[in-house]
Amino acid sequence: MQIIDRQYAERVLSPDQCLRLSRDAFRLVSQGKVQQSLRSVIASAEGSLMGTMPAYISEGPYAGFGLKTVKVDFGQGKQRTSHEGCILLYDAGAESAMALVDAASITELRTAAASAVATDLLTSPEVSRLAILGTGIQARKHAVMMLAIRPFQHMTIWGRSADKASEFALWCRETLNIAVSVASTPAQAVKDAEVICTVTASKEAFLYAADLPGSCHINAIGASAPGFQEISPEIYAAVELFVDDREAVWHSSTCLNAAKAGGLLPQENTGVEIGELLIRQERSTMHNSQRTLFKSVGIAAQDLVFARALIRLQQREPKIDL
Repeated sequence: MQIIDRQYAERVLSPDQCLRLSRDAFRLVSQGKVQQSLRSVIASAEGSLMGTMPAYISEGPYAGFGLKTVKVDFGQGKQRTSHEGCILLYDAGAESAMALVDAASITELRTAAASAVATDLLTSPEVSRLAILGTGIQARKHAVMMLAIRPFQHMTIWGRSADKASEFALWCRETLNIAVSVASTPAQAVKDAEVICTVTASKEAFLYAADLPGSCHINAIGASAPGFQEISPEIYAAVELFVDDREAVWHSSTCLNAAKAGGLLPQENTGVEIGELLIRQERSTMHNSQRTLFKSVGIAAQDLVFARALIRLQQREPKIDL
């Protein structure tokens, strides 16, 4: 059995490779070439979760069965990631029938890459002001991926912990060489932003329609399971909605369902899949009064595409006789 750990995944998958793999996965989903069950979640009394995501890709270089299983615990200390688990691939290649790939690293990379692909499609090439609401590992991965697709000149950060926000800001300045400011409130953080990324584990809304600038794109990422919420439902009445996968999003998004129940979204508005834009090779043109929102909850197709790409890369490496 092949086993791929975090170190290998992070070493060989560049931002450009992650963007290409994310686009491939989005296309497969919207072309109907993926069968994937809705995420199954078991919760403990202590607040941790275990999610299971099986899928089958029917054709192409990523074809085959696979299963992602991950334990999520946002109470973990700095020594451990909040997501721990593995992606099991069947029919992984000639040398091995099965393979295991670290799920935490893939989750981090594919989530940020999905946001970057959506941002690339839905924003002007000249956007330069980025806001990131959140200070954890997804905030860092999003900062890296956003700079891979747009020449951002300034980033504004907000976090519930002032110390963590300052720490993240310092990391961005030193690692990404970008001007960074720390906001005291979410509203202050997004006031002049052209692209906004919400990447927290919040269970209460902290971003409201009144906070938004007249023209912006939002990547709403952190609330990927029922019970979590970052944005207020009325925001959906003020944006054009895009999603990673319709069925998955409507099953998992608390704020999106609240918007529909409250009459803030027409019943027929289920969002446009990013894969549909890629298939049609369309880009959305931003206007002064237009706001777009990409709602992502994460899908197994992304995990399987990234994992199979890693398996192929490892199998191509020359063997060294010791």
